[in-house]
Amino acid sequence: MSQFTIQEQFNNYLSLLNKIHNIDQDIDALINEVEIADLQDKRALSKKRLKRVSDELISSLTDMGNKYPIHNYLAGQTTYLFVLDGKLSFEYH
Repeated sequence: MSQFTIQEQFNNYLSLLNKIHNIDQDIDALINEVEIADLQDKRALSKKRLKRVSDELISSLTDMGNKYPIHNYLAGQTTYLFVLDGKLSFEYH
């Protein structure tokens, strides 16, 4: 189980998703292959961190055993997190 709260873990998860999305947009906008390669490396590192954060979040939620309400700052609403078949699942309200 993580040392961070579910909310902190989810905020980190969203932050990494947003970072990966922004890097993808930067890659699409660039022509210079050296800059593209650098961004691809950053994206790969972020995806590895996202996998680790996702695994920790799934572990924490599995230990809790039920749906957990958190504030989804990207959606601006309450999101319920839970684990379904070993995968992170979301329910919006």
